[in-house]
Amino acid sequence: MGEKDEKARARQFWLRVFLVIGMLWGFLPFIMTPFITKGAYHTSFDILASVLNSLTILPACALAFWRRRVACIWLSIDGALLTIALATFIGRTGKVDVLMTIEVAGPVLIALCLDYFEARHWPPAVSPRQAKAQFR
Repeated sequence: MGEKDEKARARQFWLRVFLVIGMLWGFLPFIMTPFITKGAYHTSFDILASVLNSLTILPACALAFWRRRVACIWLSIDGALLTIALATFIGRTGKVDVLMTIEVAGPVLIALCLDYFEARHWPPAVSPRQAKAQFR
């Protein structure tokens, strides 16, 4: 029984580390949202996807500490929206912008990893007992 508890604690630790990294990844776009400017090749859909992404990563990773399934859905929708926006941009302009690809890859990888953790039934980042103790 001790080995299972240790494995669950290790998974919970790595999930917490991952979520903090996700929050750090989402911090800069969250702050920079009011200053988003795009070039002449960007459509309103590209700008909308960028703004929604900027407002999504940090709060969704924070939400994942308590409601991982909701955060998985939220981040998966965001990742799909970003992927579509990048694909339409590349199809429309024929340009492959490395920085833009990295900006899209980050949220998509965060969503895929969180979906993997949820599918594998990893323990929650904050157990219900810990959550109740924090709010007392």
